Amino acid sequence: MRVANWNPVKTDARIIHASMDRLEKVGELIAAEARARVPVGQDVKAGSGKWSGRKAGALKETIRVTRLKDDARRNIRIYAGNREVYYARFVERGTVKMQARQFLKKALNACKARAKMILLNGV
Repeated sequence: MRVANWNPVKTDARIIHASMDRLEKVGELIAAEARARVPVGQDVKAGSGKWSGRKAGALKETIRVTRLKDDARRNIRIYAGNREVYYARFVERGTVKMQARQFLKKALNACKARAKMILLNGV
């Protein structure tokens, strides 16, 4: 069987774009679940003897999905924390003085079945 007007470069680009869109949907699903599971502390005023000035819910606000442009590996990343909210890794993994309170890993595990459906069916 011969296929007329076959352009593998265009077709491959469309397939890759569609799969990246599905991966981004999965990333948003996991990020939403992580936002629901992240522990929210209390406000701490600057100079009160503890960490200098923390805002309740700041970690929740930093959870985001990033689609890297011109990335040869073509991946989607979910980040938590930034320069001001540097303690995301301490909450997720724990420290010597604090037990881990995982929210990203539990969000991933909670969304596996739905993620599989999105990747396979686009739904």
